[in-house]
Amino acid sequence: MLSKHERDMLAEIEAALESADPQLAEKFERFEGERSWGVMRRVLVFTALTLTAMLSLLSLASGLVWTSAALGMITAAGAIAACFTGRRHQET
Repeated sequence: MLSKHERDMLAEIEAALESADPQLAEKFERFEGERSWGVMRRVLVFTALTLTAMLSLLSLASGLVWTSAALGMITAAGAIAACFTGRRHQET
């Protein structure tokens, strides 16, 4: 954890760099935040839900009805959770 003095100095350095080369600062602003992790998280969630749904259908085709029902409920719960999480992040 940085001290207040160190944070102030870092802010001054960042301001000086931004004023010296605004185009370079704009390029680095694209990499800040959770954009890349947000996209990666969405891809991973979509992949996991797709695989779970496919496994549920395969279980149903092979006669494992209870397993298929359980996997279907897990898939539905994951999809609902992903929707509500996405909405919550858009509101903030």
